[in-house]
Amino acid sequence: MCNWADLPHLILYEIICRLSFFDDIFIFGAVCKSWQSVVNSFEKPPLPPKYPWIMLAEEREQGNKESQTRSFFNLSDTKTYDFNLPELVGRKCFGTSFGWLLTIGTDLQINLFHPFSKHLISLPPQPTFCRQFPFEMEPEELRGFFVFKCVLSRSPWNLETHQYDPDCIIMAIYGKVRTLAFTRPGYKAWIDVESPTLRYDDIAFYKGIFYAVDAHGEVFACCSDELFACRIDDNQKVGATAVAPCPEGTHDVIKKYIVESSGGLLLVSRVRGGRLYSYEDEDQEEEIDDDPYVTIGFTVLKLKRCTQAGSKYKYKYVEVHSLGDRALFVGDNSSVSLSASSFNGCKANCIYFTDDNFEFYGTKGGGDDMGVFSMEERDTSKPYPVESLSYFSTPLWYI
Repeated sequence: MCNWADLPHLILYEIICRLSFFDDIFIFGAVCKSWQSVVNSFEKPPLPPKYPWIMLAEEREQGNKESQTRSFFNLSDTKTYDFNLPELVGRKCFGTSFGWLLTIGTDLQINLFHPFSKHLISLPPQPTFCRQFPFEMEPEELRGFFVFKCVLSRSPWNLETHQYDPDCIIMAIYGKVRTLAFTRPGYKAWIDVESPTLRYDDIAFYKGIFYAVDAHGEVFACCSDELFACRIDDNQKVGATAVAPCPEGTHDVIKKYIVESSGGLLLVSRVRGGRLYSYEDEDQEEEIDDDPYVTIGFTVLKLKRCTQAGSKYKYKYVEVHSLGDRALFVGDNSSVSLSASSFNGCKANCIYFTDDNFEFYGTKGGGDDMGVFSMEERDTSKPYPVESLSYFSTPLWYI
């Protein structure tokens, strides 16, 4: 019988080269010491994860002041894995896509970082944004509050050339008024997107267009072709155009997400309760009021082409009662929709959420408000056997 540990390293190397997800490479190396040695010697490409992972807060904030590791909770096998990531110490992290994180530290340098390949791409630093806070803030505060969200148009790394991809567009929500700006690998500054509104909540990239939703629920679009034509050293402006109205009955305090799912766009509204939101619903149960804030539900609308004559909007809303086989993942990450049947540990017709209510993190920090909302049963559960709190970088979906 063949001893798997004695397989020639050349064969093992060829197998690794054909794997498409970093999860598979990681599991491959866990088979035995011989296979792990091949993985360690392999120059790991920046591959995306196969399944969603939860990247937990820094262990330094949990009391381990010497730690340079970050823990990742794998939904597929419900296990927690530790990775040595000194590159993330003291840095606010956002989940983007394709396995990349956007990070910003007290040095105010902004990077795209792939935690498993260790590839790092420097982006323009915080002072290069056009709109700065109208009052002086310490670097620790800017690290935690300046950037609000980040989305990529494509992977920033070209697997064929082994260099960064200058065609990748990075769109961010930033600043006190939460406006839009973009940049590309190799640029020296962030460029503002002119918009008739402020206070954006989320961004999605769909079929060559960036869609952004503001706090009122109005959706705006910005074509990537226009962004490509805009240069830092010219006076050309790029703007966002309203394409869908504010939904009826919504409130600014209800967090909005925009998600591409099954070939369409969904507007997802997150309703919070608790002591800080009690004025919204005086009938909340007493146990909910004990918490500063807690997610109590979601509503989902689908953007549908509007054919009404004279309408200034391209889309209208249709209420969604079921997500079918899809599961949504929202929080401090690019909002994502995945097929639940494609991996173990994921429930269909559910919304998985992490705590992104940074404006109201309490004395313990943020991170408590995370769980799963069932669209069918209309209730929430907390299946994650972990507690991870942070004052500046709470747990997020790594996808």
